[in-house]
Amino acid sequence: MNGSKKIVLLTMLGVLALFGGALIYFTMEYLSSVSQGDAPPTPETIHQIGLLLLVVTMMAGIPAVGMGAYVMYIGSRIHVTGQWPPAGMGFQSKAPVMLGARANLVAFSTMGLGGILVMTGLFLPLLGWRLMNMLGE
Repeated sequence: MNGSKKIVLLTMLGVLALFGGALIYFTMEYLSSVSQGDAPPTPETIHQIGLLLLVVTMMAGIPAVGMGAYVMYIGSRIHVTGQWPPAGMGFQSKAPVMLGARANLVAFSTMGLGGILVMTGLFLPLLGWRLMNMLGE
């Protein structure tokens, strides 16, 4: 890996660590301002925590849907070209190529795993909604 890629990767890692630390700090500040020590939680507090849980599950589900769609796209490319790795995907020319039935098995497996990832991404916010409603009861 050349020097410029290392600098970019280290910069990205630093920015992600900074945003992660800021997210943890502001979440802890929010939770400490919402809770009053040993006092029982109020319905408004429970509702706010439920909404926070819903937002977090939605934020986790949206990238899963995108990744699943991309994995399904790769599976469809494998199926259309009839080979693994599919042509034009940027693999080295020395990579071993699978053709025929084995490539179709890889294609359908890849599309199935992408579908599972999409379904997981769609059902994750529903699970958060259900948990939010269970907290409110």
